[in-house]
Amino acid sequence: MSRRPAIDGDGLPAIAVPPPGPRSRAAAARLRRSEGGAIWGNGPPPIVWKRAKGSVVEDLDGNRFLDLTSGFGAASLGHAAPEVARAVAAQARRLMQGLGDLQPHVTRERLVRALAKRGGALSSVLLATTGSEAVDLALKTAALATGRRRFVAFEGGYHGQLGLALEATDLPPSPAIVKAGGDPRAIHIAYPDPFRCPLRRGCAACDLSCFEEGWKRVESACDGPDPPGAVIVEPIQGRAGVIVPPPRFLARLATRARERGLVVIHDEILTGAGRTGTWWAGEGSGPEAAPDLLVAGKGLGGGVAIAALFGSPRLMNVWNGHRAKGGEAPYASTYYAHPLAAAGAFAALRALDATAEAAGAAASAFTEGLARLRRLPGVGDVRQAGLLIGIDFVSDASARTPHPLLASRVVEGLLRRGVLGLPGGRFAHVVTLLPSRRIAPGQVAFAARALEESIGEGAKLSAG
Repeated sequence: MSRRPAIDGDGLPAIAVPPPGPRSRAAAARLRRSEGGAIWGNGPPPIVWKRAKGSVVEDLDGNRFLDLTSGFGAASLGHAAPEVARAVAAQARRLMQGLGDLQPHVTRERLVRALAKRGGALSSVLLATTGSEAVDLALKTAALATGRRRFVAFEGGYHGQLGLALEATDLPPSPAIVKAGGDPRAIHIAYPDPFRCPLRRGCAACDLSCFEEGWKRVESACDGPDPPGAVIVEPIQGRAGVIVPPPRFLARLATRARERGLVVIHDEILTGAGRTGTWWAGEGSGPEAAPDLLVAGKGLGGGVAIAALFGSPRLMNVWNGHRAKGGEAPYASTYYAHPLAAAGAFAALRALDATAEAAGAAASAFTEGLARLRRLPGVGDVRQAGLLIGIDFVSDASARTPHPLLASRVVEGLLRRGVLGLPGGRFAHVVTLLPSRRIAPGQVAFAARALEESIGEGAKLSAG
């Protein structure tokens, strides 16, 4: 019986049959019947992953793809990162499950200490399994600290699909789901977008007028009977299309929030752990912009399911006053600090430090490769923060009208060429790239060529 050759994680795509191939289609059809529309919707059948290594994914039909998504950014060190895989395997032989929140294990203690160092002044840490869970926990912490249940969030923000995280999110179908569930707690205001002004003013340089206009609603709510107690913000909006706000924004927001006693929460689930070039995307905004709480996830674990809430000891101490009789933890989970995830995340933290130089080189290579795209028809803007990249497509360059059809055709063109990219943006008009920090130079060059070809092809089809 012949064995399929091992995957070269630094290799280039190899397409055996046009994707999605027959095996992927059949598996997807079976899965669709069982999972239903909540996951699948009405879209075309996807490829079905079989295995992956580094920046290469193999599907059920034997096609190999260059993955520029890194599993929604979670596989920050590449798929099956050897350090993470070894740590998880070793932990599985020692301890696979503990008593969650009730009795800690040694790997949990080691991970929490390591994370606390990353938080700086936010040296108290609570763990979670998903980003949504960490956001929910952050908003609950703020509510306990202030006694106020409402909070401020931003248009185009994405914070997850569970509980309070869903209410903070402002991308379809979240608003409809929240509205159906009753009185929403979030007050959404405009997020400064230098490329596509929320006020449609066509500013030569963003002066944050859109933010100040929205903040008037917050001021009014603060003077009302049910005032907000927190504001949650992405230092760079990811799912909305890699929206990079003006440098002054986070500091201005923190100043306005603290004038009204609001807890400032930075959502760094996508942007943290070195994705944008610094460990936290908000670092470059100055000490006055520093948050009171910060949530992280995705790339933090190098591929394992882990997230975390960071806060100051003073603020996080509010949980101690809410411990139930008998010692029951106010924040409890069977899989809290799951041993396998804790071991993998601890190994990932070390590897993320060791690959900082490689990540910088990869980001620079992408900058060079993406430069040519700005001149192509239909490309309105190319935004990059380290290894977080958004290509914004427009049907009218002067009006900057979003062009979702072209973005969709570019994603399809990339797939045919063996490259995986993500559709994004509030109007599905952005192609988002989240490559691994270990992506090889040859892979970056291939990706740039594939993008150029797919955009040119897509522009012709859209024009016809």
